[in-house]
Amino acid sequence: MNQPAMNRMDRKKEEMRNRIIDSAIKLFDRFGIDEVTMDQIAEQADVAKGTLYNYFSSKDTVIAAYIQRSFNDHDRERIEAFRRLPNTEERLSFILMLLIQGIERQKELFEKYMLFRMRLTLSFSPISSEMESGLSSLIEEIIRLGRDEGDIRTDLPADMIVGFVEYILIAAIKPYYLQPETFDPKAIVDACISLFINGSKPKKSEKI
Repeated sequence: MNQPAMNRMDRKKEEMRNRIIDSAIKLFDRFGIDEVTMDQIAEQADVAKGTLYNYFSSKDTVIAAYIQRSFNDHDRERIEAFRRLPNTEERLSFILMLLIQGIERQKELFEKYMLFRMRLTLSFSPISSEMESGLSSLIEEIIRLGRDEGDIRTDLPADMIVGFVEYILIAAIKPYYLQPETFDPKAIVDACISLFINGSKPKKSEKI
């Protein structure tokens, strides 16, 4: 008897969470992230300020939830797409191009999230599931498939390799923010994947 009541409660919480996220994104799109306050988000969502803070402690956490939701909505189909790709390089290229396309559509939003995520990473505090971008499950699947196929070594902890891939994502998108006019997505993606797969040793043709 209690389980259905819990399900209804969970659904209501999820609906409220989504309502707050959607309200915040509308405000961000209209006025810019820096100009929007938590009070305005509460007003737009038609909730008490205390209720808002029960769900999100800051604008950064709202943005993190939005990005997580955006990725999670398509996780299953993307994982299926991974499984049809022939190797780790192709899968990494897929996910990097996916990320770049998302950033090109919502540049300011992703910049705020990446800066927030980097602060969390540098604090050496555990990153909760609520703060994840939603990319983690995709990266973990790439690593699992790569290990099964012999593309990725198995003598290192998986979470260490996930961390390296996350830094590669940052390296791939940083030039877009610094020099958007000369940004070449394919060139930077190919370079980042080569670094991950082959390391930093020079090619034989590059050795003196």
